[in-house]
Amino acid sequence: MSDNTKNIPEIPAKKRLSGKMIALIAVVCVVVTACAVLLGVYFGTLQDPMDLMEIPVKELPVSFRTTVARTDGYLGHPDLALTDNGDFIVVYPEGHGRGNILLQRYEVSAGTGEREWSEPVLDIPESWTTSQETPTVYRLKMSDGSFKTVLISGCPSWNGEEQANGFNCSVSDGEGYEWTEFSNWYGTEWAEDTGNEPYDIIVAMSSLTQLKDENGNYIDKWMGTFHDYSFTNYYSYLTFENGNAVWSEPQVFIPEQKDYYAPLGLCEMEIVDTGSEWIMIGRANARNSNALACVSTDQGKTWSKIVELPNCLTGDRHKAEYDATTGKWLISFRQVLPGKESAFSTDRIMGAGWVAWVGDTQTLLSLAQGKTDNGFGDALILLGKEKDTLTNIDCGYSGTVCIDGTYTLVSYGEFDSSATNPYIMAVTFKLSDLGIE
Repeated sequence: MSDNTKNIPEIPAKKRLSGKMIALIAVVCVVVTACAVLLGVYFGTLQDPMDLMEIPVKELPVSFRTTVARTDGYLGHPDLALTDNGDFIVVYPEGHGRGNILLQRYEVSAGTGEREWSEPVLDIPESWTTSQETPTVYRLKMSDGSFKTVLISGCPSWNGEEQANGFNCSVSDGEGYEWTEFSNWYGTEWAEDTGNEPYDIIVAMSSLTQLKDENGNYIDKWMGTFHDYSFTNYYSYLTFENGNAVWSEPQVFIPEQKDYYAPLGLCEMEIVDTGSEWIMIGRANARNSNALACVSTDQGKTWSKIVELPNCLTGDRHKAEYDATTGKWLISFRQVLPGKESAFSTDRIMGAGWVAWVGDTQTLLSLAQGKTDNGFGDALILLGKEKDTLTNIDCGYSGTVCIDGTYTLVSYGEFDSSATNPYIMAVTFKLSDLGIE
């Protein structure tokens, strides 16, 4: 048998892969696999806070927004009040919490005849320029039918950067044009006279609630609330003598429950007066629980057990206003939920931005008693979404007014992609604009 292999052409041997090339391919495969696994874990654990709501979520269209003030600097933490002549006044610090207090009016423009936001008012008290804390403002109806407006600003130590100095109070007539200089309460001067330590007050007064007499008539007395760095909460009563504000010495809020609420970081309490009950809603700053609530049926003398609220009411700096035309409460706040946005998040909180809960009195009362037999509310409105990550939350403190079914709310935040600092924004709408009846 002949040997035919001699006639077969010789095929060159293929070049073998080098060890370095094999190692490189292996590394690339490992990296690609790891990235795929990490992306799977990220998207598998990613949470949208709005998906955690127990009620429908509605987003307010941008057409309902108005820019009140915007500068190259930081503007934040506003509050809002109605005046006797129908104007609104908004106050806010020129800085994060502390800073010169600015005031603007929402009034009829002489040029257009339409209601517009004014430029910052220049004729304000000199003492406002050195404010140490977020201002709060309230319109008070006196028993003789007249009105007063009060502005309060705490004087905290800012963890040693300032001297604790109680709180300051300024008073105006009902139209909010002329204001007294700050009078100081329970600060260094009081401490020297009494041998006590000055109060280290944060967000004074987060709420200010009018009391009634035994016949159910409102009287010239209001209960204000604030907290300190230990998350001990206090209340103080406001009365007037010869037209001047007088604040009672602060007392600890629900002392028998302090050991429970202080570790949870209860603060920035809002008191909702339903007419027959007071409902307390508070921020839980420790971020290991939802927002907190309890109920009083005797104007704050005693309170029910503090309970956690559902996700749809969890956040910071709640402000409530009633709409008599629909029988609904709207509660504005900064949404902050305890929990991570994803497995890779370093923050222990998440939230979409500035929101508002809407529901009736019975639903709110039930939730504040730890019950859900009346449901969770009608809707949660997304008023302004922060432009950055879900956990970069610096917004939502607001003032809230409702007139004949029309809500006007003013808050601060970076609510559009071009913002480099928080600015002041107003929204004006009716619940029916969002299909809420």
